[in-house]
Amino acid sequence: MSYSRLLLLALLCLAGNACSTTAPTGQILFEDPRGSVSLQTISDPLIRVSHPIKLEPALLAQLLTGLEIHDERIGPHRFVAGFAGQLSAYPVFSEDQIQFLAPLLAAGLRTATYNQSIEYRVVTTQEGSNRFQSPTTETTAGSLYAHGRQLYVILSQYRYNPMRTNLNKGDIAYRQQEPFDYSGLRYRTLRFTPKSALRADILNPPTMEKSTDRFVAVDYQLLDQATRAAEAQARSREALPLEMEALKQELESIKKQLGIQNPGQDSLKQKAAPLLKQ
Repeated sequence: MSYSRLLLLALLCLAGNACSTTAPTGQILFEDPRGSVSLQTISDPLIRVSHPIKLEPALLAQLLTGLEIHDERIGPHRFVAGFAGQLSAYPVFSEDQIQFLAPLLAAGLRTATYNQSIEYRVVTTQEGSNRFQSPTTETTAGSLYAHGRQLYVILSQYRYNPMRTNLNKGDIAYRQQEPFDYSGLRYRTLRFTPKSALRADILNPPTMEKSTDRFVAVDYQLLDQATRAAEAQARSREALPLEMEALKQELESIKKQLGIQNPGQDSLKQKAAPLLKQ
C-alpha cells in the first residue's frame, strides 16, 4: 500500500472518529476508558418519565442480559460480530459491560428528574495483532428511561468501529451500493428475552432521532417475576440430584432394617450353608 493511501486512510479514520463516535453529553455521572453514563434532557415534551426511580442493579443486569441483536441482512457486506456471511443472534452487551453498566444505570435512574433520560456508552478496545497495527475501538451507545412500569431501552449505535467503516469507504462497490451506516444497526433488529416481560401495547413510543435507532419496552415488574421464577427452577433442578441421592440412601437404610427384623430368613440361610458345601 502506498504512502498516500495510508495517509488517506489515517485521515478518514480521524474524520470518522470526530463525527461518528457517540460522546457523552449532558450531566456526566461517570466516565472512564470503559465508557460513560450521563443524564440528558429529553427534547420531546410529550414523553413523560417516572424519575427518579429506585431499581436494583441486579434487575438492570437482567435487563441488559436479555437484550439481543438479530441480523436481518443477507449479502456480501453483512457483518455479524466481525464476520461476513454469518447469520445468528447474539447479546448486545458482554458480561464485563453488564457489570460496568448495571450499577451506573441504577444510579442514573435514582438521580434523573422528570425530564431526563440516562445515556450510556461502552467502549471496547482491541489491541493490534502485531506491533505494526494500532488498537481499534468499538462503541455501543444509547439511552434509557422509565415510564410507569416500563423501561424503554434505546440502542443508537452498536459496535461502531471507525476503522472498519473507513475501510468500507475505500470499497467502491460498497460505496455505490448504499450510504455509510455509522450506527451498525441499519439491517439489525433489537429483541428481548424473556418475551413475557415485553410490552407491545405502547401508547407513547420514544422519539427516534435517527431511522436506525432501535428500542424495546420492558415491564420491569414482569421481568423481576420471570427472573425469580427462572431462579427457582434452577434451584429446583440443582436440588433434584441431592434429593434423589437422599432417597436412595433412605431406601438402602430401610432394606438393612428389614433384613435385621426378619431373622427367619437369616436362619434358613445358615441351615442351607452346609448343604451347599457338599
